[in-house]
Amino acid sequence: MNGISMKEKLFTKSAFKIALECPRKLYYYRNPEIYANADMEDEFLLALAEGGFQVGELAKIYCGVPPENDIKEKDYEGSLTRTQELMQQPKVNIAEAAFRYGNLFVRVDILKRDGHVIDLIEVKAKSWHPEKDKFEGSRPKGIVQSGIRSYVYDVAFQKYVVTQALKEMYPNETFTVRARLMMADKSKTAHINGLNQLFKIKRVGKQAEIERAPNIDQILVQSDDQVLTAFDVDDLCDRVITGVTTEQGKDGYMLNMKFLDYVNAMSKYYCSNTQFPDIHLGSECVGCQFHSDGSDGKRDGYRECWKAAAGFNDSDFNEPLVKDLWGAYINRGDWIQKGVYKMVDITEDLLSRHTDKPSSNGLDHKERKWLQIAMSTDNKELLADYASDILDCGAYLDVEGLRTEMAKWKFPLHMIDFETTAVALPYYVGMRPYEQVAFQFSHHIIEETDDGGYTIRHAGQYLNEDVTKFPNFEFVRALREQLSNDEGTIFRYATHENSILNAIRRQLDESDEVDREELIAFIDEITHESKTKREGGPRDMVDLLEVVKRYFYEPQEMGGSNSIKVVLPAVLNVSQFLKDKYSKPIYGKEIPSQNIPSTNPIAWIVTDTTGHVENPYHLLPSVSKLLGIAIIDDEMLEKMGEDMTIANGGAALTAYNKLMFCNGNMSDALREALLRYCELDTMAMVFIWEFFNDNV
Repeated sequence: MNGISMKEKLFTKSAFKIALECPRKLYYYRNPEIYANADMEDEFLLALAEGGFQVGELAKIYCGVPPENDIKEKDYEGSLTRTQELMQQPKVNIAEAAFRYGNLFVRVDILKRDGHVIDLIEVKAKSWHPEKDKFEGSRPKGIVQSGIRSYVYDVAFQKYVVTQALKEMYPNETFTVRARLMMADKSKTAHINGLNQLFKIKRVGKQAEIERAPNIDQILVQSDDQVLTAFDVDDLCDRVITGVTTEQGKDGYMLNMKFLDYVNAMSKYYCSNTQFPDIHLGSECVGCQFHSDGSDGKRDGYRECWKAAAGFNDSDFNEPLVKDLWGAYINRGDWIQKGVYKMVDITEDLLSRHTDKPSSNGLDHKERKWLQIAMSTDNKELLADYASDILDCGAYLDVEGLRTEMAKWKFPLHMIDFETTAVALPYYVGMRPYEQVAFQFSHHIIEETDDGGYTIRHAGQYLNEDVTKFPNFEFVRALREQLSNDEGTIFRYATHENSILNAIRRQLDESDEVDREELIAFIDEITHESKTKREGGPRDMVDLLEVVKRYFYEPQEMGGSNSIKVVLPAVLNVSQFLKDKYSKPIYGKEIPSQNIPSTNPIAWIVTDTTGHVENPYHLLPSVSKLLGIAIIDDEMLEKMGEDMTIANGGAALTAYNKLMFCNGNMSDALREALLRYCELDTMAMVFIWEFFNDNV
């Protein structure tokens, strides 16, 4: 078909995972030489992002797999042959054991044989709390929880293949196969420092290899302190295989098929390299990974589906689409299934104009969406409702509402931004899997002058350069020193900083730090916590993101996003005041900086040949190039690890993890890049405030 090779492919657990997402995707996944796939990223970056490779290595040690039983053969026959050789032993532990049944093929992360009892263990870099998290839900009863479903189905698929393969391999013997799902156990804490550093990541091309510390066996003593737990999912897998779990056969899940029927159907399409004929457009299509900008010369599976099912032509993709609408509190899947693909087709029957509850000043989330629809589609009738707040530059700004909001703020104004990381294996004694480590912050301050003006300076910063030391408490001490000299308003962008400080508060509460009470009091002063219903302190941080969402919108740069990375170029392009001020090299001299010397100040405003202001983030030294890795952004990181909380520092997080995982040293160039990256995050907040201040 279309010149595609018919080389034999077996239906693997990776293919099964794709089939669960969408049967049409199988064809695109099957033919990577023809179709673009955004998920086929650099394996080394994936290893840095979440520490999943270290989890796999630690699991092998916990499960007693000797190095010689770690099957390295990559091809079907080689891995199957090696597995059969090892399975001749009545008691054996194997990593990457391979089994084939018909056109189905699996490689089991860890297989433990003890006579005729087989423990099949799938290892995932996912966190799980045995007391708080549940595999099954009660509404309706017997449903596999959506958040863990793909993992359970993965194990069920493996159990089915292994069980059937063993029957063929040993026709006169009966085996019991027990399914386990090994994950990072959030009820456990690390019993040694540097647990993650026992497994260093080595780059080999785009691949990642793990090197174990030479004395790892002496350090890792088998004990109850293991941070990985193999959770029993055997009965649940049996019910999945027999098709009795509640999600099967309804609501379109697996095309309303039962498990084995779906496996058989999808494997036939995949192995015969045949495209599934039907297309079911829905919310899962919005983030389809088989999308291409054409630069790689590969075909775009996403567009092919929309052209076939929605009747789109190339020009339709240039119109404002439902997928581009700001996504909070809407069900785009329902709209798409009803044939509503473009913003111009959204009606008030689909999206009412106001929320049920009155909001504070400014746009509520529904009006914010209608504003985007109006400005993106140039709907004159809708635009009339917002006309009084649309500036000559084409941006929306609710000046009166913003003036009321800003009147609550007290000088000096503090802009802060954190960089953090959280990976599966804890860094330090007493830490749990995926517990946050705060390694960097930046702080800008805006001070009022006697004549009613203001001054700006980059007042402080923190960067932990010794990855062997737990930084969180020192981080808070440094932040407290920065913010405790006055009673001015403190700003963050989004919820990240509030969440991190609350996480550190819990760590402090369990610690024996001599100043823990003072540090907790400081955190309470500037944060709130919804879970414990702790109300905000007297200086509870103002979320500048919420201010932006309620009072400002510019369609060309922002689209359906409110990320500071798009709001920054939006305000710079619509503000003549900012263009005039920052096109001059004043930053570092007239505006003091911790990183840019007064002898070499910079201009933040650089325009292209059309007069468009370049995104200042593009002017920074590349953290990625300094590390020798490809660029990595927040969207990619979010896909990599669902347990990770990302602020705005994808590259910074990756850099820190490389230092942690790869025996890296922080060069002067890397240190400068990290500091300037975080500095721009808080300067971006200053730019936004200056734009607001200039217009009120």
